[in-house]
Amino acid sequence: MLTAERHQLIIETINQRETVSLQELIQLTESSTSTIRRDLSQLEKNGMLKRVHGGAMHIAQRHEERNMTDKELRHQDEKREIAQSAARLISDGDTIYLDAGTTTLEMISFIDQQDIIVVTNGLTHVRPLLDKGIRVYMTGGEVKSTTYANIGANAVKSLERYRFDKAFIGMNGIDLKYGLTTPDPNESEMKEKAIHLSSQVYVLIDHSKFNEVSFAEVTYEHSIEVLTSEKAVNNISNMDQFKEKYNINGGL
Repeated sequence: MLTAERHQLIIETINQRETVSLQELIQLTESSTSTIRRDLSQLEKNGMLKRVHGGAMHIAQRHEERNMTDKELRHQDEKREIAQSAARLISDGDTIYLDAGTTTLEMISFIDQQDIIVVTNGLTHVRPLLDKGIRVYMTGGEVKSTTYANIGANAVKSLERYRFDKAFIGMNGIDLKYGLTTPDPNESEMKEKAIHLSSQVYVLIDHSKFNEVSFAEVTYEHSIEVLTSEKAVNNISNMDQFKEKYNINGGL
């Protein structure tokens, strides 16, 4: 098989499946290990994919954030699995922070605990929470047009008056080297503040966010737990390394 043909086949496979192992590519192209490694290095250099331990994965547009409608359509079953697992962690009487985002939005349908209070910066979250009879506090600040999230200095300041039993935080990327990231520095500040004010912190991440790096780092000074899906646990090729670095909990 010619080099150009191999490259095309590799890109098509990764675009369809998002993540593919080195061994799968060797079998698919009937090529040697060294040939595929060279192909992956060249394709990564050209910005066509991202190499990960044991294979390669689809490369996302890291500085452009999808809008809320687009996000809602992606990985729906996986997000519902994560959301259901997250909702089970809430206890009666908890005060929680519910970050803006599609996976945290999915959580609301699974919440049946009593006497809880929710603080959120997600404009889309307010009506579903109120419909369930949940007491809701909305942060202030600017409303971001793509994610309907409250952000900015006023939003961060409004959080400072609260303390949370649990925080459920969305994230755009988790990487072994660069940690937790999100495209917007203003949203990063909101996440950092909520994490700081919470006794327990759960970061909700589907399989597509692993080995991804966005623009703004989200730092934290105490332990967090990463809630993900069975698909991520079983299919991310370097998941063992993530488990060594992060507290990973995946699968119902």
